[in-house]
Amino acid sequence: MSDTTQIATLEKLRNAWLPAVEFLFGTPAAGITFAGYEVDGDLAKPETLLDETTNTVKTRIPARSFTNDVMLLADIIQEMVRALYPLKEGAMPNNLSEGAAVYGAITAIKQVFGEETLDSYLNALKDNGFAYYDAFSYVAVLLTEDPQGIKKVRTLKPYLYEVEREDFAAAGIELERKICDILTYKFRN
Repeated sequence: MSDTTQIATLEKLRNAWLPAVEFLFGTPAAGITFAGYEVDGDLAKPETLLDETTNTVKTRIPARSFTNDVMLLADIIQEMVRALYPLKEGAMPNNLSEGAAVYGAITAIKQVFGEETLDSYLNALKDNGFAYYDAFSYVAVLLTEDPQGIKKVRTLKPYLYEVEREDFAAAGIELERKICDILTYKFRN
């Protein structure tokens, strides 16, 4: 598959899934615009980069993602979610920001590929990326308690990695203190 074809595939997926991503998590932080995709054969994992001078985000996807439809969908959805609140220079993700990205991917995998594929993906995530699985689990608790929870807290702090424990209550979200603490811990992969 050529780079042009891969970029077209990514754009098609983005156009198809953006309404669902924004429905779950809200629109991009104020002033942030999407500048496009880049496919890189040397890249180990996908990344979304913020150019703070122009407030644009570019998403880089590993070429190997195109060898597996489930992985491609997971990668693109996770990066679409991260592009809503891209990391600023020196910022570190927290469990909320990473868990939301994984939650989006898991939601898409379940819808497109079904329960059996979802179970395989979750098992692989538990075995090979437990920190991501853990962060996802706590975001699932938040969204079970309040399906609008992420959108609510983003009205106060559009960049999820900036959310602090007290922001949940300020946004009208009732969660156990322990859950709020875990969601706001810095993500450790």
